[in-house]
Amino acid sequence: MSPPNSPTPNIDEFFKRFEDIMVDAWRETGFGHLEIDTERASNDKIRVIIRGSTSYRYIISDDEVGRRGET
Repeated sequence: MSPPNSPTPNIDEFFKRFEDIMVDAWRETGFGHLEIDTERASNDKIRVIIRGSTSYRYIISDDEVGRRGET
């Protein structure tokens, strides 16, 4: 798991972390609320911020997005 507010080069890690956060919320409370914001970090990077009880920030390259869309 990545620490809060740390960049990661792997889009699969982002999706896994999102799943972990949501499952933890459901397990602890039976419900959950997450907010996801995205913004352009640079010409080839996207900043993704997951907000819940804590925030996690990921940097994903355009290449990662393209590869994910092909699977």
